Amino acid sequence: MYISIDLGRSTTRIASSIDLKNILKIVKFPTESRIENQKKNFIEALEAVSVDGEVEAIAFGFPGISGKMKDSFLKSANYPQIEGMDISLFFPDKFKDAKILVENDATLGALGEAYFGSGKDKKVVAYLTLSTGLGGSRVVKYENEYDVINAEPGHHIIDKNDQLVDGSGFKGTFESFCAGSYFRKRYGRSPDSSAGDQIWKEYAQNLSIGLLNVISMWDPEIIVLGGGLAIHNFDIFHPFLIYELKSQIFFNVPEIVKSTMEDDSGIYGGFILLKENL
Repeated sequence: MYISIDLGRSTTRIASSIDLKNILKIVKFPTESRIENQKKNFIEALEAVSVDGEVEAIAFGFPGISGKMKDSFLKSANYPQIEGMDISLFFPDKFKDAKILVENDATLGALGEAYFGSGKDKKVVAYLTLSTGLGGSRVVKYENEYDVINAEPGHHIIDKNDQLVDGSGFKGTFESFCAGSYFRKRYGRSPDSSAGDQIWKEYAQNLSIGLLNVISMWDPEIIVLGGGLAIHNFDIFHPFLIYELKSQIFFNVPEIVKSTMEDDSGIYGGFILLKENL
C-alpha cells in the first residue's frame, strides 16, 4: 500500500492506493493553524486510510521548501508554524519503516495534472496553483521519466513599487497580486462573481504579467491553473486574461486551461512521485 499526502494551507488531503493509479481511501480536513491540532488530525487520517494494509512508501507534499536531507520543513511562507519541524513527528510509529518522499505541494499538483489531468497529452506543462498562496512548477515528460523545475513563482516581484507584503516578506509579488488570500486586501472584494467585471479585468491584467514571465522562462506547451480561486472563477477571468496576453506580440501564448483534477491533483502527483522513485 502507498500513501499520498497533500498538506495545503487551507485543506489537508491524505489518500491511500494499491496501484499508484487509483485512490483506495481518502480523508480531507481543514488545515489547522495550531500545530498540535493539525498533527492529531493528520495521524487520525493516516490511520483511517491505511487500516487495510502495510504501508510501503509515502509521498508528502507541503507548501514550502524542505531541508536538503528531506527530513525537516525548512521554509513555508504560508504555513510558518511547521518551519524547523522534523517531518517524522507527523507519523506514528507504525510508519517508521515506510520510505518517505517529500516534495513541494505545487510540484505534486503539477505532476498530477501532467500525467492524469489537463496536461496528460503535452510534453512541457506549467502548473500554477491560485489558492491561499501562489505556487507552481514546470514538468517535462520523457518516455520513462520526467524533469521538474521546483520553483516558487509566486514570490517573484512584478511591481517593485507596490507596498503589499506576501508571506515571504517581499513586496509587490505575483502572489500578493493573484493569490486568493490577498484578493480582498488587494481588490476590496471576495474572489467570486460578486467582485464584478472591472475588478476581474484588473486581476487578469496582473495575472497576465506573472504568466508572461512564466512563458518567457519556462516555454510551456500548456499552462494549467489550479487552486480554489482558479477552479471556481476560471470562466470569469479567462476571457480577460487571454485578451491581455494576446495584446503583446512577442511571445506565443500557449493553451491556458483549468485543472481537471481540481483538489486531487496533488494526491495523484504523489502517486507519480512514488512510481518514478521507488
